[in-house]
Order: sequence, then C-alpha cells, then structure tokens
Amino acid sequence: MLTIDQAKRLYENDSAHDFDHVLRVLANAKHIGQIEGANMDILRTAALLHDIARPEQNRTGKDHAIEGARCAKEILGATGQPKDFVDAVCHAIATHRFRSNTPPQTLEAKILYDADKLDSIGAVGIARAFAYGGHINRPLWREDEAGQHTALQEFRFKLSHVKDKLFTGTARQMAKKRHHFMVDFFEQMATEVKGM
Repeated sequence: MLTIDQAKRLYENDSAHDFDHVLRVLANAKHIGQIEGANMDILRTAALLHDIARPEQNRTGKDHAIEGARCAKEILGATGQPKDFVDAVCHAIATHRFRSNTPPQTLEAKILYDADKLDSIGAVGIARAFAYGGHINRPLWREDEAGQHTALQEFRFKLSHVKDKLFTGTARQMAKKRHHFMVDFFEQMATEVKGM
C-alpha cells in the first residue's frame, strides 16, 4: 500500500496544487467514500496520486490527469499491485479533471472527482485561486473578462459551477455551504474594490 510519505516525494507542485491540497482531497475522499460505500484502498491510492503529473502539464501542456494515470500505472505496476486495482486507480486519476471530456464511470472515480472539486470551492478554493493567480503573476482583481485570467474569472467560469457538476449526494451536501460562502466573498470583494 502506498504511504503518505512515499506519495509526498512524488510532488513538486505550486502552492495551489501542493501536497497539502492532496491531503485535503484525501480527507474529502475518505469522508465521502465511507458514506457512499467506496473501495477505500482504490480511493486512497487515487487521491494520493491524482496530481503527480502537474509539473509535466506545466512544462509540456499535456493533460495532467491523463499523464498522471500513466505515471500511476508505472508506479503501481512496479509494486506488483493487481491489474484490476491499478486500472481502477488509473481510471479515477484520468477522469478527475473538471475540464475533461471523459466523465468518471466508477464510484471511486466519481468520489475522487468530487473530493478534488470540493477543494476548489469555499474558503480554501478562494485562497487557492488567489495563490495560483499570484504564482502566475496575475492582478488581484480585474472586472473585464477579456483581460488576464484572475481569481474572479476563475470564479465566474469554473468555481461558481462546481456544485452543479458533483456526482455524489454527500459531496453535493458538502458543497452547499462552501458555495454560498464563496458567492458572498466575491460579492464583498467586488464592493470593496470599488471603494464602497
């Protein structure tokens, strides 16, 4: 079984996608998985490995979910894990991305998707959006949608829609409070930016 320390050594990501993000996704996945009746070994392994190819995406533009599944197959294959287990983990990783054209098919893949998306909304999601914007040197706030990608654009085009894209009832319930907090935050930020 892959340990947290072993997984941590595989990460070199920016602060919005660092190993703390992985641990939060793992916590979300455990919570959802226990309620929804998932295979926790598959889910835990997929959560620990889901973003290992982020640096590859940053360097080459290749989809980190697809590349991550490929890397996970190599890592898990080298440890002698059963093929069905490896395939299930890799499917979950390959389909966890919001901007993917391939929806998750298994319960574990749906839960990993939900657990990852829950970390993109609410207070943590707001912090991550601004941290990533700072990482790529974007302005704190910009109203025009034709300008540089900012946390506001991330909220408008992705984060405000996350709650409607979740698969499990448990995740949808968890998303309600996070969504409302996020909406209130961006409304308040818009007011303050205007000096009101």
